[in-house]
Amino acid sequence: MDEKGFLGSLFDFSFETFVFPRVISIIYAIVVAVIAIAYLIFVVGAFARGAAAGVGALVLGPIVAVLYLIMVRAWMEVAIVMFRIHDNVRTLRELKERT
Repeated sequence: MDEKGFLGSLFDFSFETFVFPRVISIIYAIVVAVIAIAYLIFVVGAFARGAAAGVGALVLGPIVAVLYLIMVRAWMEVAIVMFRIHDNVRTLRELKERT
């Protein structure tokens, strides 16, 4: 099977090639940036309510942010594992068909 480019994969209506494994690192970078911006907004908003709320946000915010990152990363890794399983099964099927 010949390898298609990104646009070729994007417009592959037979779904023989997948786009998600190619863009997952970009999606993860965007998620990290969104979580960081949300954390900063949360801290600023907490300090607007008072010093105690701001300190609480500074202490608890990173814990929550890391938990969100772990959750997103785990789901993305599960998705990539599924794609790799697909590739491995396809390879095994092709090897079996040759024999």
